[in-house]
Order: sequence, then C-alpha cells, then structure tokens
Amino acid sequence: MSLKIIGIGMPRTGTASLCEALRILGYNAIHHAPERIDLDTVNADTFAGLYDDVDAAVDMPAAFFHREIGQAYAGLGVKFILTTRDTDEWWESIKFHANKIRVSADVSHIRYTDRLHQLLFGCAEPHEFLWKRRFVDWATEGIPYFSWDLARVLCIDISAGDKWEPLCRFLGKPIPDVEFPWRNKKELPE
Repeated sequence: MSLKIIGIGMPRTGTASLCEALRILGYNAIHHAPERIDLDTVNADTFAGLYDDVDAAVDMPAAFFHREIGQAYAGLGVKFILTTRDTDEWWESIKFHANKIRVSADVSHIRYTDRLHQLLFGCAEPHEFLWKRRFVDWATEGIPYFSWDLARVLCIDISAGDKWEPLCRFLGKPIPDVEFPWRNKKELPE
C-alpha cells in the first residue's frame, strides 16, 4: 500500500464525505489524522514515508502540506482532489465549527486547531475577511500549481451535486450502487 490520493480541500468543504466515498470505493482513507504531523517540529524530512500505510489522506494537515507530501511521493502518480463550496456557506460552517471546538474540545485539540488555523488563515480565531480571502485564494492558487499535470487534479463541489460520476471517472472506478455519503451535514444551529 502507498499513498494514491490527497484530499486538498479546506475543512468544511465535504472532506469527511469525500473520505467516506473513497472508503466505499475500496481505498484505505484517513480523515484529519493530526497525530501524523507535529506542527511545531515539521520540516522537509517529515513527509518521506509518512503515508505509506494508507491509500488516501484527506483534510488537514495533509491538505496544507500537499505540495511537500506530493513531492515525497513523486513518481507514484498521486492524485489530488480539491473539494470546495460556496464561500458564504463555507464561512458559516467553518465559523460555527471553529467556535464549537474552542468551547468543547480538550486543551490539546484546541492548541492544535489554533496552530493550524494560524498557519492556514493567519489568525487562530475566526475572522470573516481573512478566512474568506484565504479560502478563495486556496483554490485559485492551488489549481495553477498543478498546471504541469492537470489530469492529476479534480475540483469537486459535493454540496452542489458533484458526487459519484466525476469522482469515479477521475479515479477510473465504477460508480457504486449506493448513495454518495454525506457526513457532517447541517451542523449549523436552526
């Protein structure tokens, strides 16, 4: 087994749904797995062999370090899946989720999440302008990075209806006879 897919979407863009879909398609996929990368000691040597035991790594921290991980697994034809969604819908979801973590998670999880948000967005606590700007930049900067081989990247908006067909076509897999999984749906308060 060796890494085949990196899910490079921001949190709250359908990454949990993507991870479950990959599992249905037969991949050994992990979601989040913050224990894999120590954000305080990460360096260029961190990535070699880091995901040898899985087929797919989805969401942060793998998404944040997708370039470094892709280089560590160069030559294996790793594919990249960028999940995205409407910016305003994403903001409401990520803001709610980040604030929920800040009041309900244990201290080590809060510390890790704050550190990741600092790296990703430039600030630990939700900030609408900065976080939305980074969300938009993530996709617009990310796709040109793959201009050397666009056949290895799929941009998909699961919330808008992009589900089995584009994913299975991209991965060369038959469409399964089950509904596309939808995880963490409607977590916002009514």
